[in-house]
Amino acid sequence: MFQNLPLDLLSDFGASGPGWVWDFSELVPTDSSVQEVADIDEASFTTALVFNSPWDPDHQADHFYAFLALPDLGDMGLPVDIESITGYHQIANGNYTQVGLSLTLSGFEVPITFADVDEVHPVPLTADATMESTAAYAVDIPENLHYSVDQTRESVVDGYGTLLLPDGTSHEVLRLRSTVLSDDSVYVSALGQGTAFQRETVTYSWLSDGGLPWMEVSTTFGVPTTVRYQGSAPPVAGVMAAASNATLYPNPVQRGATVRLGENVSATWAVHALSGERVRTFRGRTLSTDGLAPGMYLVRNEATGMTRRLVVQ
Repeated sequence: MFQNLPLDLLSDFGASGPGWVWDFSELVPTDSSVQEVADIDEASFTTALVFNSPWDPDHQADHFYAFLALPDLGDMGLPVDIESITGYHQIANGNYTQVGLSLTLSGFEVPITFADVDEVHPVPLTADATMESTAAYAVDIPENLHYSVDQTRESVVDGYGTLLLPDGTSHEVLRLRSTVLSDDSVYVSALGQGTAFQRETVTYSWLSDGGLPWMEVSTTFGVPTTVRYQGSAPPVAGVMAAASNATLYPNPVQRGATVRLGENVSATWAVHALSGERVRTFRGRTLSTDGLAPGMYLVRNEATGMTRRLVVQ
């Protein structure tokens, strides 16, 4: 499942590079924000006819979850309510693709296949991966709305390293930057008029093997519109951000000093350099920094996977 995070304008989601540490451990999920990732076998009868059909392999999805890229159409004077928008995805022919979407209109789910499926990135993903692709789809709600999209996508892996999430987990990831330029046109029957516009969306995805992202941030004109991560909510929602600095204290720490860990005294810990090398293993609630070179380290609880960043000065 995905946990939604607040649209923090101060976070530098675009920063990246080789051997990077993306530390989002202090972000706190918003309330009532869980978004399920479901297997295609759990699709409704209506959408399963389209996205789980053996006679249409080009649109055979593996899973589905909330769609990122469609603008909010709720203020366009439509006589029906668009309650949710869901994207359908597959891994096939060496690519991770979006094959369609569905709209839930006043309680009824309407499937929409992409005329040109959206190839998001290669699978497996590698540190030098790049991709250029196109996509096209149209949303038709008879006597209400016609909305069409033609887009180009440029995707590049712009970094690799360690991702720290609010639930305390850490993941070795590749960071994918996808820039989508869309030409959109919309016609609203009730208004008797239409318009066309262009929009640029940049999506940052942190991935391990090219499947579902561990974290995903979508921006439009440089402003975050969706921030979410795959995992559980922190054990004490709303308190994790305040408590995380106390988990390792002091932090930063002067070389040779002792760090206290606000965790179970029986825990076994591993200290990793940013290269991934394990430089120390210890047990208990204190860590001596004797012998550690100045720099950044990751301290990981071997039982729970809880990971924190430590800076030795």
